[in-house]
Amino acid sequence: MKKLFALLLALGMLCSFAMAEEAEVLELSWDSVSDDVKALGSFQQVSLQDPALTLVYWVPQNMAARDVAEIGTEGLVAAFATDDDAYTISVYGLSVPSLEEYTAGVGVTEENAKLFYTNGIQAIGAELAESDIDMVIIPVTENIILVYAFTPLNGDEDWDAVKAAVVASIQLAE
Repeated sequence: MKKLFALLLALGMLCSFAMAEEAEVLELSWDSVSDDVKALGSFQQVSLQDPALTLVYWVPQNMAARDVAEIGTEGLVAAFATDDDAYTISVYGLSVPSLEEYTAGVGVTEENAKLFYTNGIQAIGAELAESDIDMVIIPVTENIILVYAFTPLNGDEDWDAVKAAVVASIQLAE
């Protein structure tokens, strides 16, 4: 019963994000990314054991993979950074008590978050100015989430284009 209640709370929160915006829910697609941008990177994958799920996402060539074992952050499954570490992408696979508890704990509110879809996958985007992070949360189950964290929150136009391309590329592996 607790799990059902937690799921209903999480769904309620997602619906409240959707209702907070009067405009239609944004739908992103890898098909909308230009071929010139696509050529500047390659796809990576993240796999979850339970539930069995593999997602792929694009990363630009100017960002090298970092050894997550060396970083040692809990739940970190992939990390990428430019040579000077000015721009980073971190991907987390997290087991959480509930989506609502996680989002509240990291500072996601109705004011700084937006519900959207990327290649048919429901996601929540949030700008966390205090932490200088642009975040995308993908609920996988009621207690499993994937989080894409981009730093800095506000870079230059190229960084904004990279973030948009990465988010538009997130999709189920074929």
